[in-house]
Amino acid sequence: MNQPWVRSYAGLRNSAAGQDDSAARLLQFYSVECGLKAAILGKNGTNAQSTADLPPELRTHNLRALAKALNLSAETIGQLAGCRRRHDERNRVEQHQLHEAWRYGAAMHGDDEKAADAALSSLSEWCRREHKR
Repeated sequence: MNQPWVRSYAGLRNSAAGQDDSAARLLQFYSVECGLKAAILGKNGTNAQSTADLPPELRTHNLRALAKALNLSAETIGQLAGCRRRHDERNRVEQHQLHEAWRYGAAMHGDDEKAADAALSSLSEWCRREHKR
């Protein structure tokens, strides 16, 4: 059965070989998620020792919710948007679902992916600065 959202072996191989940015975006998404959660855990007054101790709304892949919990700027939060699918622009992939789209090789609109990449890079830099404090 030919399903365009299922990544083929060749697609995975090419991604691992650096010919596809979805694997890099996936790893960046997860690293930003971990960085934001680490910042939440490190906040003064937080009694949480692990992510299991966080409230349910913060045990999520929703980077917007995590950024809001950290009181990041509206501009930063606003950059976190979903992506249109390349072959079906009516059905957007929401921001908190992007990790799944990249993990399974969904074809996303190039401009949207670039914007998502820029937002992830910005948040990644914020996490680096926060960690050095």
